[in-house]
Amino acid sequence: MDSQARKRLSNKAIYGPLSKKTLRSVLKRELLNNFGFENMALVADLLIDRFLAIVDKFSVTPGRLRPYQTMVIGVDKREKFGYGTSIADVKLKSAIVSLITPEEILELAEGMALRELQPRMVARIIEEAYAQGTVLSFDIVGLLFGLSPVTISKWVKRYYASHPDEVLPHAGVVFDLGRTVSHKDRVLMLYYQGLLTQEIARRTNHNPPQVDKYINDHQRIVTAHEAKHSFDEICLLTGLSPSLVREHLDWYQRFKNKKTELTSD
Repeated sequence: MDSQARKRLSNKAIYGPLSKKTLRSVLKRELLNNFGFENMALVADLLIDRFLAIVDKFSVTPGRLRPYQTMVIGVDKREKFGYGTSIADVKLKSAIVSLITPEEILELAEGMALRELQPRMVARIIEEAYAQGTVLSFDIVGLLFGLSPVTISKWVKRYYASHPDEVLPHAGVVFDLGRTVSHKDRVLMLYYQGLLTQEIARRTNHNPPQVDKYINDHQRIVTAHEAKHSFDEICLLTGLSPSLVREHLDWYQRFKNKKTELTSD
């Protein structure tokens, strides 16, 4: 036996056992011994590859987190997620967000009240996650601050009060969940300002088909209203709920009033 062969045998004796002390080997042993995969080693390997890829995706790389950062898990922004959809059936996605930034700490040090900064912190976290493809709900954001979703909703409303042209890409907006005034109203506001679908979609963090749906529904309701159909007839003709028809008619009336004011000036 030559020296190279002896060295290989020696290395195998020394390092062979260590090669079995990995997460992969533990998982494979578990599948083979306890889950009926004893005759399906290849399938077990494929499953382990997939499991490890998922674990890696939801793990933080050492050194990746900066001070005051954490990982959150939300819904992948490409998902079609709405009422009646279980969270178990949608694709989740992780994101790293900053609970507070050095710039925000500096603002506090210079005398800004935390209460004034909180709405901007919430808005930034929602936008940071969305930039990574992750959509957060108010309950997830609330967990980061140890607060209820209701409180986070109030902070978002305070943010909108000082940023009226923005729409934050949280779950209520992106997936059209709940009766939030921040998405439909803003789409119609921009529509009445003369903006086209693509620009409205960009500004409101909506996809263009959803923007078109809002606009098409609005146009159908307004057309029926101007044709002197009754409220009940409009609901019947459009197939939309009375509450939704009423919202659109309120917006139409607001636009007419605004247009009248501008004309009279």
